[in-house]
Amino acid sequence: MKKTLFTALLSLTAFYAGAQTVYDGLTFSKNEYFGTARSIALGNAMTAVGGDLGSISLNPAGSAVAGYSQFTITPGLSISTSTASYSAYPVSGVDIFSNPQSSRLTRFTMPNFGTTVNWKTGRKYGLKSVTYGFVFNANNNYADKMIAGGINDKTSYLSSMAVNAQGFDVDFLNGYRDAAGREQDVWDYAYWNVDDQGIYPPWNDIVNAQAGAIGVFGDINDPDYYYRYIAATELFEDTGEIDEAGNHIYDIRLGGPLQQTYGRRKTGSKYDALFNVGFNFSDRFYLGANIGVVGMDYSYSEYFKEAAVDPADFPNRFEDKTAYFNNYRSRYSYTADVSGVYAKIGFIAKPSDGLRIGAAIQTPTAMSVDERWKHSVDIHYDGMDEGTATSPEGEWGYEFRAPYRVNAGIAYTFFGMALLSFDYEMTDYSTMKFRDRDGYDDTFTALNSEIRQRMGKSNMFRLGAEIKPIPEIAVRAGYNFTDIPEYDNRTTLHDKINAYSVGLGYSSPGSFFADIAGRLTAFSDENISPYADYLADYASPLILNKRERWDITLTLGWRF
Repeated sequence: MKKTLFTALLSLTAFYAGAQTVYDGLTFSKNEYFGTARSIALGNAMTAVGGDLGSISLNPAGSAVAGYSQFTITPGLSISTSTASYSAYPVSGVDIFSNPQSSRLTRFTMPNFGTTVNWKTGRKYGLKSVTYGFVFNANNNYADKMIAGGINDKTSYLSSMAVNAQGFDVDFLNGYRDAAGREQDVWDYAYWNVDDQGIYPPWNDIVNAQAGAIGVFGDINDPDYYYRYIAATELFEDTGEIDEAGNHIYDIRLGGPLQQTYGRRKTGSKYDALFNVGFNFSDRFYLGANIGVVGMDYSYSEYFKEAAVDPADFPNRFEDKTAYFNNYRSRYSYTADVSGVYAKIGFIAKPSDGLRIGAAIQTPTAMSVDERWKHSVDIHYDGMDEGTATSPEGEWGYEFRAPYRVNAGIAYTFFGMALLSFDYEMTDYSTMKFRDRDGYDDTFTALNSEIRQRMGKSNMFRLGAEIKPIPEIAVRAGYNFTDIPEYDNRTTLHDKINAYSVGLGYSSPGSFFADIAGRLTAFSDENISPYADYLADYASPLILNKRERWDITLTLGWRF
């Protein structure tokens, strides 16, 4: 079968800018609101409710609703579960996923802590009180773990690496020659420099070449000998034909069936540190403002393994001996440290007893991103020592602008013992933008254009209900739906998130109160391609991942 070249870079493989994607922007921008156990239990439908430290993230005026000072702390437990199925030979429109495997990742969290201080002016009308607050609220939790795999006798991850390396001088990748063809012995030269075509090679190709997982093959006298590659999982045969450039033409095929395994793990969180001020006018109108300082840590790692079902199917000739491919593993790790700042202003009005309406608008968030990444490979042969290679750690920083947000809500209290609230929030992801640290966006021109063309407005709907059978006890429930559209040419794709929450609250006659909440978040089914297509006749594997997350939180609070 003839190979066809592909242009996709796998993971973050280049030294220079251009490896960022639309999905990086979504990772930095998306909010899955947490806060206190009460706000979580109410589905975070808190824009018009206020009075709770979790609500301040949604509407800064919420701090002014409570006529007292308070302190809360909210520890939590997050349990992410995934069930991933594998299709070694995906066919468009046909569900052929099999071999489901389940994974779980549990993390302790701190979704909220903070305090507000209420200062009363002594007036009966007009400005009755001013509230100052300093609150940490979590806005995302990235915990995720999955594993999938199966038998494949048509395509290989290593084969895709060999195709992706086509056109790069093997001695350049190994650090034996520089871009001008001069001899040298600097193992990491290719990671930081362009080759003889003025191109930075993908880091994944370099580590695979340096580990001996891919290599050049055939007649050493061919003009392209040093620029063409074959994988340790492949066999080749000379057809006896010569192409126009004078190269021998070879048939290349997979040696035999492989056991393939793909694994992925994400950890990290995003927090907002809120500096808040709220104003209470005659207990009828509340106005508030936040300065939000964003802190985010994100870690991502993935691996891909291939093992020969029968090593005898994979003979590899090394100088004067033959060794048999046994197994291979590629690993990639990435971390991002993100900081940012934004402003938010909002109001809550009480036009009549029991009814509240509220709205807030948040400016775009100016973010600074620092990334680090690394690749490593190890390969094992029967009859020869293993081959290993690890890249240096890549580092790069840039600026990013997350989108603005607008939210509005309405709430009604029935007979002083029941509450029903509804929120709507809009986020325009087409306004995301990447920039260099020097303030220019020339490096990201193509990516920013793609964002404007492909991304759209996200709609979030939140619904919450609370009932107090007795004054000290509250029973709560909530629902949250988020729809993030992505436009791919003529097709509109949607990332849909559904969250269901329940909770209980206790308020003592004194200063102490406590709330507990549980939330189940169900994410859209995810399709993952571990490596790009490289054969005209067969698609590369596809993974169907079904993911959900349980968050359990407990808030302890004191009024003063």
